[in-house]
Amino acid sequence: MRNTDFSDMTFTVFDTETTGMSPVKGARLVEIAAVKVKPGLIVDLQDTFSSLINPKTDIPYQAYAIHGINTRMVADKPEAYEVLPQFLDFAGSSIVAAHNAGFDCAFVAHHLEEKGIPFGLNCVIDTVKLSRAAEKGLKSYSLDSLIHHFDMKIPLPDTYRHRALFDAAHTALLLCICLKKLANENICTPAQLFTQHRQTFHIFR
Repeated sequence: MRNTDFSDMTFTVFDTETTGMSPVKGARLVEIAAVKVKPGLIVDLQDTFSSLINPKTDIPYQAYAIHGINTRMVADKPEAYEVLPQFLDFAGSSIVAAHNAGFDCAFVAHHLEEKGIPFGLNCVIDTVKLSRAAEKGLKSYSLDSLIHHFDMKIPLPDTYRHRALFDAAHTALLLCICLKKLANENICTPAQLFTQHRQTFHIFR
């Protein structure tokens, strides 16, 4: 897989929504979603995973103001330990990516560890760092800024903005844009990307 061309690979690109910034300080997941990128670097909006999650605590207004998910919406939803193994099954053996991967992976790992469930991911491509490698010199590499910079168009309602599926779909498109740009620099495989831009990989020991 290290020497497989990115255009021949399948990716799972995911995003989470939470009650706060740090699982160590008690913040919980409230949503996770993922989108597959198929060989040819094609975003497949027909192959997705999405679930609200009951955090078993109230969702603060500050978090609701960002993602629009309130406590009532998740009251009858499954808990993280029920949802996350389904997400890992969805990801399977594909390459996993996320925007600011350390944040999302910290929440997933924390919730799984609470129940003694293996995290199962050795490394994840961080599209923040990938976009810095592919498109140098931007003032901001936030997902909002990159959506605007690359004029991304995904057929999802704008009301979904900052919901996990909307962000995962745009991150998937960002991944494709960046990998195509890097291919022009003869960076076409995971091994070549690791050699040239090791920082794009969030590695778990």
